Amino acid sequence: MYKCMELKLRSLSELEKLETEELERECRRLRVRFKPVEELTFADDFLFGALMYRKEVCAGVIERLLGIRAGKITYPELQKVINPFYDSKGIRLDVLARDGKTLYNIEMQTAAHASLPLRMRYYQGLLDMDLLMKGQDYGDLCQSYVIFICRADPFDRRLPAYTFENTCLEDSSLKLGDKSRKVLYNVSAWESDCDGERRSLLRYIDSGDATSAFTRRLEELSKEVKGSNKFRRQYMMQNIYINDAIYQGREMGRAEGIATGMEQATRRNILAFYKNNVSVSLIASAVGKTEAEVQEIIRQGQTETPTR
Repeated sequence: MYKCMELKLRSLSELEKLETEELERECRRLRVRFKPVEELTFADDFLFGALMYRKEVCAGVIERLLGIRAGKITYPELQKVINPFYDSKGIRLDVLARDGKTLYNIEMQTAAHASLPLRMRYYQGLLDMDLLMKGQDYGDLCQSYVIFICRADPFDRRLPAYTFENTCLEDSSLKLGDKSRKVLYNVSAWESDCDGERRSLLRYIDSGDATSAFTRRLEELSKEVKGSNKFRRQYMMQNIYINDAIYQGREMGRAEGIATGMEQATRRNILAFYKNNVSVSLIASAVGKTEAEVQEIIRQGQTETPTR
């Protein structure tokens, strides 16, 4: 049963059957916290995923970010979950797309994370493992890009893009050739980008200003998608599920806190939420801490994890 603020209980299956307008009223009654659909932008995960599911958008974003000519997108796989082992930390990908023999993992990062480089390393490792667990050989590993689009500068160097690939320290002309590249984009530095099309895309993500044919098309599609009943229902139900999980976690935390200390229970809940890919902002709202405090607890939890 869905529980919220001790109001009348209603099952999730009942909520799913409601008409869109009634579901919106029910969300307000239950005080479900979420950004209004009308205010969503391309930088918000849910709208980002919905638009990137369109092959023209996915290919257009890839071409502008990487400066390459994308082939036919055979599939964009959204919110793919990779969790190869029962007790390992899984990941939920925003976008996983394939172009011929090239794999693109594109993530929208709305909050600053000190562990982004390690997170990218983990994503790359699980992507490769996911391929090999399907019976492929090392030689079948394809060219791959792990791309993080960041609202905040990840390295404080004021660059619009940071591109990394493995290079020999003794001879910088020698590349490892492992077919992997990691790229972080800093949309807040769009003004310093010399590439006109990429600059326009980064500007659109940062401010919502559509200044090119492609970003104007994105704006048109955004309005079209946000006006869809299907999109609005999916968005509200996702937030209901998240709020329900947070509520249940807080209730468990309260009960456990009576016996073992509220702070330790809160800390465990934060780490559990993070492992299940709940955003830092939602975790902070749920446990009554600042995002900085939540990020510090997550950082401590990662360093305390024993090596297997």
